[in-house]
Amino acid sequence: MEKKALRVLVVVWSIACLCGSHGCWEEERIALLALKAALDLRSCWEVIECNPTTGRVTDITLEGFRPSYFGLKTWYLNASLLLPFEELKSLYLFDNNLRGWIAPEEPNLLSSKLSKLEVLDLSGNSLDNSILPVLGTIPTLRRIKNLSHLENLHLDGFHLKDAGTILQAIGALSSLRILSLQKNTIEGTITAQDFHNFSKLEQLILDDSSLNTSMGILSNLGSLTSLKLLSMSNCDLSGNLSDQSLCNLVKLEELDLNNNEITGGLPICWRNMTSIRIMNIEDNKFTDNVASSSLTSLTSLEFLSISGNHFDIPSSLGPLANHSRLKVLLLDDTKLTIDTKVVSSIPRFQLKVFSMSNSLSKGFKMTSVGFLNHQYDLRIIDLSSNDIQGPFPAWLLENNTKLEKLYMGNNLFTTLEVPSLTLFNLWVMDISNNGMRGKLTTEFCANVPYLKVLNLSTNRLEGNIPSELSRLKSLYLLDLSSNNFSGGLPVQLLNSYSSLEYLSVAYNNLKGEIVFFNDTLTQNLLVLRLDHNRFTGNLSFLSSLVYLNAFSISNNFFIGKLPRSIVNISFLTALDLSQNQLDGVIPQELCNLGYLQYLDLSYNSLCGPLPSFFISQWLSHILLSRNKLNGTLMHVLSNGSNLVTLDLSENEFSGSIPYWLGNLSQLSILSLRGNSFDGRFPKQLCSLKSLSMIDLSENNLFGPLPSCLGPMNFSYEFANKVISTPRMRIRGEGWSPWSYVRTFKSHYGILHEEADEGYQLPHTVGFTTKRRFDSYKGYTLLKMVGLDFSCNQFSGEIPLEIAKLQDMLVLNLSHNNLTGHIPTSLSSLTKIESIDLSYNNLIGSIPEELTQLNSLEVFNVSYNDLSGAIPSKNQFGAFDESSYYGNHLLCGLPLSNDCSTTINSNCSATKSCAKAKEDAFIDRETFYISFGVSYTMVLLVIPVVLFINPQWRQGWFHYVELVISTCQSSFVTCYYYVQDSFRKLSNC
Repeated sequence: MEKKALRVLVVVWSIACLCGSHGCWEEERIALLALKAALDLRSCWEVIECNPTTGRVTDITLEGFRPSYFGLKTWYLNASLLLPFEELKSLYLFDNNLRGWIAPEEPNLLSSKLSKLEVLDLSGNSLDNSILPVLGTIPTLRRIKNLSHLENLHLDGFHLKDAGTILQAIGALSSLRILSLQKNTIEGTITAQDFHNFSKLEQLILDDSSLNTSMGILSNLGSLTSLKLLSMSNCDLSGNLSDQSLCNLVKLEELDLNNNEITGGLPICWRNMTSIRIMNIEDNKFTDNVASSSLTSLTSLEFLSISGNHFDIPSSLGPLANHSRLKVLLLDDTKLTIDTKVVSSIPRFQLKVFSMSNSLSKGFKMTSVGFLNHQYDLRIIDLSSNDIQGPFPAWLLENNTKLEKLYMGNNLFTTLEVPSLTLFNLWVMDISNNGMRGKLTTEFCANVPYLKVLNLSTNRLEGNIPSELSRLKSLYLLDLSSNNFSGGLPVQLLNSYSSLEYLSVAYNNLKGEIVFFNDTLTQNLLVLRLDHNRFTGNLSFLSSLVYLNAFSISNNFFIGKLPRSIVNISFLTALDLSQNQLDGVIPQELCNLGYLQYLDLSYNSLCGPLPSFFISQWLSHILLSRNKLNGTLMHVLSNGSNLVTLDLSENEFSGSIPYWLGNLSQLSILSLRGNSFDGRFPKQLCSLKSLSMIDLSENNLFGPLPSCLGPMNFSYEFANKVISTPRMRIRGEGWSPWSYVRTFKSHYGILHEEADEGYQLPHTVGFTTKRRFDSYKGYTLLKMVGLDFSCNQFSGEIPLEIAKLQDMLVLNLSHNNLTGHIPTSLSSLTKIESIDLSYNNLIGSIPEELTQLNSLEVFNVSYNDLSGAIPSKNQFGAFDESSYYGNHLLCGLPLSNDCSTTINSNCSATKSCAKAKEDAFIDRETFYISFGVSYTMVLLVIPVVLFINPQWRQGWFHYVELVISTCQSSFVTCYYYVQDSFRKLSNC
């Protein structure tokens, strides 16, 4: 209540100071307080201006909060509150979450009182058609013609159901010059007659509106002969332009039709638009040849963007050579036609912005765009992703000493040539991914003293990283990753005076220790990537990097324990220390990093149990594989409501799999492979609807496979969370080409970001598929959907419900004790690529229905008790015999067993079974009887013979004694041989 009273007092005090105490001041003061009370706390600041002579209010601005911030509901304003302001010229009520108006009972009262209103801004509200009576926009109130001074009307964010009627009503505002209908849904038919009264309209802005009238509206704007600006970007326009579209708009200076679906060529009549200065038709489907199009006649153009279309453009730009006013030319994602003959004419234009990235004619040389030799005023140039061959064009920088931003990444430049001049204006330089050889010299650093962004990543640069880079006091983004740099990391780059916010030297050959002197505290660095090098030493230097957001040293040779001082890096959101030689326990302090989202400590020698309170509120990805961690999980991760990835594979964890894992509703990847977990599969895991990959292989789990797996989603629809690792935005020098030309409106559509707009860790997870263990990251991780329960002790039959996991790519149930038949329902897994059921006790035949699995690449049922003929249709004809080893009753190709001579061991007690028994080599009962009689006779005959003949008896006992002596000697020799062998093995 105190804040509300204070805000009302501010309004009263403002009126008192600005308006004095003239005649009707009291009435307006009361009205302002009533208006403010109606707005309540929806508005956050006010501006009120008065006429210095009369003291009457002339301008009211009440800007509100956006409703999403405070959950405010929409509301209706009583328009009678505006009646006292008879000299009001401007009324701004944007972002107040207005739903509509309650009009005065007397229809003409408001229009007569507000006869001087010129500007009305209602943007950012959620208005319905109840606003129209105030504006004279419905037929019954067209008598409201006293709003004759209204020139600027913003009706943004509407749902206009009867567009024709509304436009006819707005046309009654005879002085209207600017009409903005941005972000509207406009329904109904719009005819040429609807625009008949807009004779003075100069600007029509319909950006981001849904026009169900489609292309018809462009053909009906011919009566707007005073129009100077027409902006219809992102309006779902589709189809061809008619021959007469916009042809009567002879005063048009700015045309913006970008981001639609317009097809065909440009109308020939556009040659008559001699006043047009700015044309933006990018991101459509125009098909035209610039040399024969109407563009050749529009010599008044200052800004031209035809990016993202299907124009044929000659590399000499000869058709535009006479456009002397042209300052900005954007040709991204278009087809460049390389001129076969040299064009001697010098273009009359001097561009300030030229962008031609990702041309469809790749692999050309800089000489193919020879007109650049004659450009001396460039500020921004983007030739990235063209595969341009040859040396880096240093001459382009020397010709254009005012150059501010240079984008030439993703080409085929061979060497890095240093400009001979000092480029005082160059801020951004991106020449990444070119494969350039050579060294980064001190001369290069000296010639770009005010550089802010330098991206030289993914080249073949070698030698040491020059410490002179630290003298670039404005440099805040430096990316030298994926090169061949050697030596150490210049610590000057990280000193307390450095302005660097982002530093990446990943994927090089750097080595040595990272050491700071004199307790240096780096205050600006937010992202540091040292991964995939040969750095050594411990992590004590982290105490100087307390402002980091992201830190990666994976794949190096760091040793020692995790420092407890890591808790001082309180804003850390991503930490990757994987693939080093770190040891010791995970410190409890790591759990106090409240903003941590990504943690990768895998492939180290960390030991001991997890800390009792291991997870922070925002932690989404935990990767701890290939360590020596032990103990039980208990409840250390039970509060991980945001956990998406949990990889604890190849450690020494024991105990049962905790049931509370089923409460982690966001969990998409679960890998517990290679531990000592025992017990049964917890049914609570079946409630994980977002699961896309689960790996429980190489444990001691037993019991039946869970039949509840069916409800699990196993779809990469949810897997996009897997690669959504923290993305820390870095302060950028984005650029807008509009700043180089004069325009009527503010444009936000074209904004280029240099280098990375953020930093994202290379999230990697291991999984076995197609008989090999692979690491998946990025897009491949996104697409991996699988289940691996292999190398356990699961028993019973394969549940039929497993066939409901329709998006699964990998199914591995090998090396268990499964019994029963292979379910025919597995044929429902239409996307499956790998099925491994080997080393079980499965019986029966291989279902013929599995031949319908057209995506199946690996199929393994070896070492079971399967029988019958092997299917041979479709891809089953490509599987080799290793898929069927150990099934002695299987027959047919690729095995050598002939199905015509193989007995079906699974046949029931039928005539064919009886016939098979009759045809057998010997009857089983006869064999047992004859064997028993023979064995008994031998045991009786030998004692009788030895008793009768003493000579035979003496020879028999001598033979027995000899055999015993020989076996005893052999046993002793064998014993010591085995003992020595075990000793040698234990020493390994």
